Amino acid sequence: METKQNTKTIKVGGVSVDSGQVIIVDPCYIMDGAYDEAPVHDPKDHKVAGYGHPCQVTLSDERCGEFPVKGYATAVASSSGYGDGHYPVYGEINEDGRVVALHIYFDEDPNDSEYVSMASQLVNGLKDGSVIYDEDKGHYVDLKEIP
Repeated sequence: METKQNTKTIKVGGVSVDSGQVIIVDPCYIMDGAYDEAPVHDPKDHKVAGYGHPCQVTLSDERCGEFPVKGYATAVASSSGYGDGHYPVYGEINEDGRVVALHIYFDEDPNDSEYVSMASQLVNGLKDGSVIYDEDKGHYVDLKEIP
């Protein structure tokens, strides 16, 4: 991965995806309580985001973009490419120790030659014929793992 001069790249963790999409937002705009409670949604207040707002963005032709969350605040939503999974997140840290960029890899991780997302492995396997759907078992089967 190309980084800016005088920055270092570190793996900061991963993001789990169960709806095929991720959002980036300041938590104060989606959490009202001291814990993880969602804000009370008032249907008359069109400036408070609901689950449908990021879905509209990720189901659009661009599959990523901005949406309103609360008041004048906005968030960014993106499709996770191939769908559900756990994706690596890296940060670029400048010489002052500040995070200047975040990168989420939904396919192959350029920082880890061993990592290819499970969703990407499935799609690649379907393309090359090494993975098939077994109707009797009701799930996909990796032919390379069958003795």
